[in-house]
Amino acid sequence: MTRRSSSGISVLAVLLAALVAACSSQPDPVPEVPESDATAPAPATSQTSDLLPAVNAVPESGLGPQNLESGQCGLFIWNKTAPDQFIFFARSQTGQATFKVGGETVTGTQIINRGSIFGEFMTEQGYTAPDGAQVVLNVRPGQVLQGGQRIEGGRMTITTTEGWRTVIPVLGVRACQP
Repeated sequence: MTRRSSSGISVLAVLLAALVAACSSQPDPVPEVPESDATAPAPATSQTSDLLPAVNAVPESGLGPQNLESGQCGLFIWNKTAPDQFIFFARSQTGQATFKVGGETVTGTQIINRGSIFGEFMTEQGYTAPDGAQVVLNVRPGQVLQGGQRIEGGRMTITTTEGWRTVIPVLGVRACQP
C-alpha cells in the first residue's frame, strides 16, 4: 500500500496548471509587411558599400570555350563556389592568361612564375591586367591524367587597383593537345 502526501499532489497540480497555461498562451503577432516592401532590397549600409570594390571583383560569369592547337598545353581553372564557372585560362609558354574580374574578361601579362613545376606550369602564377589589377593563382596539382593533370585545389586572389583583395577557391585541369 502506498501513501501519497498532499504536498506531492499539490506540486503535481501546480506543474500541470503551469504546463496548460504555457501551451495556451499566444505568441506576439508578427507584423504584416506591405507587399511593396517585401521584395525591396535592403539599403546599402556604409559597411556593405565599403566592401563593394572587393565584391565587384568576384567573377559574374564564366569564360567561353578555349582552343588548344596541336602540341599546346593549357591551364583551365573553375571556381569552387556556386555556381561553378570557368574563370581562368592560360596557354603554356605565352606569358599571358585570360580571366574574369567581375563582369569583365581580361587578358593579363605574367608577372609571377614560381613554386613547383607541374607539367608546363608553375604552382604560383601572377598576372597584371591592363587597368593595374593583379591576379595571383596558387594551385595544388593532383592526379596525373593521360595528356594532363588534375588541379585538386587552390585559390585565385584578385587585387584591385584600390588594394582590395578577393580570394576565390578554385580547382581545374592542366591539359595538352597531342
